[in-house]
Amino acid sequence: MENPQNSQELAYQFQYIKEQKDMYMQNLEIVNASYTNLIKTKNTIKNLKDIKDGEEILVPVGGMISIKALIKEPQKILLSISNDVMVESNINNSIEYIDKLIDQHKNQMSFLQEQIKKIEANLLGISQKFQQDFSQQR
Repeated sequence: MENPQNSQELAYQFQYIKEQKDMYMQNLEIVNASYTNLIKTKNTIKNLKDIKDGEEILVPVGGMISIKALIKEPQKILLSISNDVMVESNINNSIEYIDKLIDQHKNQMSFLQEQIKKIEANLLGISQKFQQDFSQQR
């Protein structure tokens, strides 16, 4: 017959590991949202190749609101590389920079997905141990 203390330990372990999984899932959602934003940013930068100086575009300013704006020097892009630092770049260099960030995000998402799979396997093992112990108690 299984020791009730051991069952309680397994329950605590299961809960702890499940919380880790939830944390990894939240991180994956955040990285995925950032990845999606980078893809949109890259597409926007690519579209700037076709825009000429003085053309009118719609600029999203938040939510469902956009404003009309005239483009000045569309070949010059200001890249935000940290909270308070912007660098002027051309379209091709900007795309290269965004591509590097996209690759970093892909690697991070792969890592998080691998960790989640490992955790799920661990949770499955604990769950099976619970079922086995429960069957032995009967």
